[in-house]
Amino acid sequence: MLFIQAGVIVGMLSGILGCQGESSQVVPSNVSSAVPFPIPREVQRIAVLYPKSVSSEMADAYNRLEEATFGLKAVRPSLRFVDRLYLPIVLEEHRFQLTGAVADESAIRLGRVLGVDTVLIYRINGPSMRDRMWARSHRDLPPVTVTSKMIRVESAEVLYHNIVETEIEESTVWGRSFLDRTEYQRLSREAMERGIAQTVLELRQALK
Repeated sequence: MLFIQAGVIVGMLSGILGCQGESSQVVPSNVSSAVPFPIPREVQRIAVLYPKSVSSEMADAYNRLEEATFGLKAVRPSLRFVDRLYLPIVLEEHRFQLTGAVADESAIRLGRVLGVDTVLIYRINGPSMRDRMWARSHRDLPPVTVTSKMIRVESAEVLYHNIVETEIEESTVWGRSFLDRTEYQRLSREAMERGIAQTVLELRQALK
């Protein structure tokens, strides 16, 4: 079994997982989340799982989130992550599908096949097209949510569960921005970036 040893964190995530002190890491006012429990020390081998997305925007967001997750090795060097290059083969051979909400049972079964002790499941949700069409302002849009759940493969125990919510900010051209694909993608991406950054920061704190 091959494991990814490190990852590169880009953009705003580099500041969070860099050498900044804890006192300088402030949660943005438009980001909210629960306070998760510490992650046990025996967690060492992890498979990162998330739904397959047909949206390039969402696929990019999941890739950034996974890439940032690899940076957690800086907090706990003993962590090992399954190389996702082998995941499509495993999925095909065992007829697993990572679509929809990625059921806990399927994730646990897949974790056993991959030989890991823990599965880390991500899910990102944002406003739908219907939400955008009915929104009169950014306040009418539901937040972007980043859900992370860590499950022990052997016992199916949920070790960590967190939901980060990020509001989409107001735009100076909001009157048409909900129909303007380019403008909305910018606002949505910025909200996702904040949610991803906060999700990884809280994972980092839980691993200490």
